[in-house]
Amino acid sequence: MMETAVIQRQYDSVISLQYDQDPQFTTGRSLDRAIRHLDADGLLDPDSQPLRVLDVGMGTGMFLEKLRLQSARQIAPSGLDISEQMAALAVRKLPDLVVAIDDGANLDRHFGQSEFDLVATHFVTGFVELEKLAADVFKKLAPGGCWSFVGGTTAGYAELQRRARHPLLRMLFGSNGVALQGMICPESEDQVTRLLSNAGFEIRVSETFEPELKFEDFSSFMEYGYHGGWLTPFIEDIGLQNASRWQQALLNRIVFPVTDHHSIVLAVARKPL
Repeated sequence: MMETAVIQRQYDSVISLQYDQDPQFTTGRSLDRAIRHLDADGLLDPDSQPLRVLDVGMGTGMFLEKLRLQSARQIAPSGLDISEQMAALAVRKLPDLVVAIDDGANLDRHFGQSEFDLVATHFVTGFVELEKLAADVFKKLAPGGCWSFVGGTTAGYAELQRRARHPLLRMLFGSNGVALQGMICPESEDQVTRLLSNAGFEIRVSETFEPELKFEDFSSFMEYGYHGGWLTPFIEDIGLQNASRWQQALLNRIVFPVTDHHSIVLAVARKPL
């Protein structure tokens, strides 16, 4: 598992300023689907009481901003993120946002005895073990409250992983080549729903979303994978962000263009009354 300081630096100095550009709109499309699931479950229906929302790994506040714009119900937003730079951008969008800066693995240290109607964890299970996250989210939810889960699986980027095994890449970037290893993403939708059920949640809906990705060349891959935040840890692990011009030219010959897909699980799980 990656060190907290490394993750903070990557999000503060590499990802934060370009995150909202959302290369290939993978994040935005996923969050829109998550909001549609919540709406279909009735959570966003008009109500006299604002929806108390906690977004764990809120980033730049993209989900909370979308939720506020698309919900017929007022929201009272809170958020936790490891990056001060990302959190500062979120506060610009939502001035009433209550913020805590910390690793998502330390959720239980924050927000005291507050209970929430909705807890969102979107793309954080690469860094926080799902079993621990489930236990912490369960504690933070009010009875009848919902968990909006969105997370990538190890089935993503299959074609990139296949091409990364090219012998020349192994020679240039180490014995493993450009391999997608080191994170702790779940393997499948079945694994996610099983773990959520085991933690005491009622599964309201789940699906696997596989958005197509097109990388015309090394530059478009880096825009998505490095500056977009999707594969930053792997890219830095092998030093791909420092590739020389001739290395980039070689990658453009033997790897790109690539058509691939991500694999993203979305679920809405309810804490029993």
